[in-house]
Parts: sequence; C-alpha cells; structure tokens
Amino acid sequence: MQRSHSGLSRRGFMESVGAGSLALGVGLARSAGAAGSIPMIDVGIVTTPVTEVETLPEAYYLTNVRLETGFVEERKPWLDAPVITHTSTELRTLRIADGKIAEILDANAAVPPDAASFDAQGQLILPTFRDMHIHLDKTFYGGPWQATLPTEHGRADRVAQERELLPKLLPLEQDRTAAMIRLMHSHGTTVCRSHCNVDPVSKLGNLENLKASFERFKDTLDAKIIIFPQHGLLASDSVGLMREALKSGGVSYVGGVDPTSFDHAMEKSVDTTVELALDYDVGIDIHIHEGRETAIPAFNRIMDHMEENKQLQGNVTFSHAYSLAELSSAELADIATRMKALGVTFATAVPIGKDAMPIREMHEAGVQVICGTDSVIDWWDSFGNCDILQKSSEIARIQYRSTEFELNRALGYATGFVTPLDDKGEQAWPKAGDEASFNLLPASCSAEAVARLPARNAVFHKGRLAYGSVAKVG
Repeated sequence: MQRSHSGLSRRGFMESVGAGSLALGVGLARSAGAAGSIPMIDVGIVTTPVTEVETLPEAYYLTNVRLETGFVEERKPWLDAPVITHTSTELRTLRIADGKIAEILDANAAVPPDAASFDAQGQLILPTFRDMHIHLDKTFYGGPWQATLPTEHGRADRVAQERELLPKLLPLEQDRTAAMIRLMHSHGTTVCRSHCNVDPVSKLGNLENLKASFERFKDTLDAKIIIFPQHGLLASDSVGLMREALKSGGVSYVGGVDPTSFDHAMEKSVDTTVELALDYDVGIDIHIHEGRETAIPAFNRIMDHMEENKQLQGNVTFSHAYSLAELSSAELADIATRMKALGVTFATAVPIGKDAMPIREMHEAGVQVICGTDSVIDWWDSFGNCDILQKSSEIARIQYRSTEFELNRALGYATGFVTPLDDKGEQAWPKAGDEASFNLLPASCSAEAVARLPARNAVFHKGRLAYGSVAKVG
C-alpha cells in the first residue's frame, strides 16, 4: 500500500478548500446537441468566474486535474492493524491530442502560450462509464410520462402490449433514442451495448433506426448492437428475420431469451442461436430469467457449444441469470470456474427486490462482470435513469463494506474495471497513450464518488466533450 506523500489526501483536499487555496468550479452543464442547461451546483466551495466552453479543439491542455495516487493507511487504537482511511491525490496537467492522453505533466508545468488550455479546477478524473446492457430502441423516455400497466399473464401481456405499441413508436424512435443517449452522456457514459428488437411487428425497423441513431452520435459514443428476438426466437418464428438483420451488417451479437419458458424447446432454441452466431461470426448475448432447473442446463448447453467452437470463447454473455442466486456456494464455484475458463461474461442490471445476486462472488471468481441499465422508463419497467455509477453504488451497498478501500473497488462495476488505482494502491489509470475518455466530478476520490454520486460536470469521449463544459484559461 502507498502511504501518504506529497500529494493531497482527501483530508488535505478538504483542508485546502477550507483555506481558500483551491477554487473548484462546477460550471454549467449542457448536453451535446441538447437544449437547456442545469444550474450551477453549490458544493460549498468558492468558485471563480470562468468562460464556459462546450466545444474543444483537436489538441489542448487540461490543467488542475485531480488524479488518485495511492491509499493512505493509518493506525487506530481500537484496531489491530493499520487501515486504509483516505486516498491520496495530486493535481496534474494533461495534454490531449488525437483523442488520446498524450502526456501527463506536473501541475506547474508550463503550457505553451499559443496552446489551447482549459481548467478542470481541481475536479476528480474518473474513467468513462459503460452501460453494457440497455434497450435503447424502445422507451417512453423523451415523451409523455406513462407508468407500466398491470398484467394478469406476466410476460405474455407485456409482449401483447409491445405488439400494439411498436408500430406507433417506430416514427418516434430516433428522437427517443437520442434523448436516452443524451441522458447517458449526462451521467458520464460514452460506451454501451444495446439490445435491439427484431420481431414480426417491427421487423428490421428498430434496427434501422438504432443504426441511424448511433451514426448520429458516433463522435461521442462507442456502441455495439445485439439483435434481440424479444417475442421469442422460435415462439414468434423470427429466425428468418434474425438472419436478415445479421446480413444487414453492423451487428455484434445475436440475442436470445428464455429458451425453455418462452420458446418451449431449450435445445432447439439454444442450438439455433449458436448456429446464427457461427454463420455470421458474431457473439451471443442471451437473456435467461428462468429458475435453476431450466436455466443451468441451458447455460451448460451453450458452454458445450463453446468448447466445440473456439471462436465463441470470450464472446458469449449470460444476461440476468437470476438462477445463479439459487445455487449453493459449491455449485456457484463450479459454474463460475467453467464460465471463466471459456470467457463467458455475466451481465447484470443489479436487480432490486430479487434474490441477492452473487455479483461480487462472480467478479472475485474471475468471471467478467458487466453492468447495464436494462429498461429505461418503458412498458416493461417504469424505472431506469442510465446512471451506471448509481449501479456501482447499489452493488457497494449490497455486497461491499462502506470503507474507503471497498468503495474504491466498487467503482470498477461502472468503468469495466478500469480504475485509477489497483488493489495494491498503485496508480493504474490514466497513463500516457490512453484514450481520452473520462469524467470530471466534484469529488475528492473514487470512494466519495461511489458513495455520493456527484454530478458529472464534464464528460469526454476521445478528447471531445460529450456533455458539460470546462473553463477556458486566458
């Protein structure tokens, strides 16, 4: 562990603020392409009047950026061993060029007089956030408020409602998707994987609209598409449509949903999904909400295919997988070992009110864990706000202790486990040469960000401002 050094710890940071030695501006935040702004947030820190800038040149300097540099250990009389109490930080200057962090310089490094320069005003830098399971192609968000309706027959009623709604929403879809992308950006997300309906009602309409939306936001969002037979791959006779969608290009994964309870033919459903993935050289992302009696055999059948087809290894995702919460510790360890060996990813929307999902256990077993929003204010669920940092905070509240170290580690669920510090407190990010995709937040460290969910005041994607503003120097 790193001890306190010449950089500021959180305590030092707050003391410097109290002494008036640091001006932390929050600035007006504005979404790229969106009208309106949010008011300046009072964080109890004296601010300096600045010129707000919402577009940036190709190359520039970003000064007074707060980087985490290590953990601070202290000995407490009631504890047997030293404990991490704070995170050390230092102010640095970043040189951004060609979408990358070209250099990381000392805070007092001279900036060339003819160079564009912007002031981060002491805000914390964190890696960009990643929403890896979302349905951007269908939502009420961006339109009049509608809560979900009650159902008598569960998912069958939702699908029936969807059949009625999809034709009405298709003409509005690109505007609704744009609204959601701006919402994602406002919460610091610039990387996503979106499911997209392919079904007998919308056919390829949702896919065409989603591709157009991603083209519109290509400068501020890295996105991948999962074609998703929401009405059942076999149950809605959508195999032909799925093939058409795959032939159209721009698709990274083929999806599936509950091969036993929905398609009523687990082996055929799984085998057909695998066949589509192999025929078109894409990955698989399958939703399985079923209980252990049917879900675990389906997972194992997919992994059997992965053992026979090496090209699928490292390119399959099990989404939701509520059945994992039903397993004993030994059973969970067994399936996690197999998933890790084959490179299976576990995607979760961090469900509230379900059996406690073994999210931390899967991560610590070496399985790649990714998080997502899932629905955003649609006919399936009235909730959803695209805030992946909030998801990491929810995981921390459920499965981690509220200590400096454990809150710091929980940040990884929002960032794809790209974190400023590693487990030993060594600086791991950012490094010169890294992509310039990051957030600036009014927080002193990652732990505080996870616990308090501060505003994301400036969101950068490959050097561009995706959301918010920064202060121009000079």
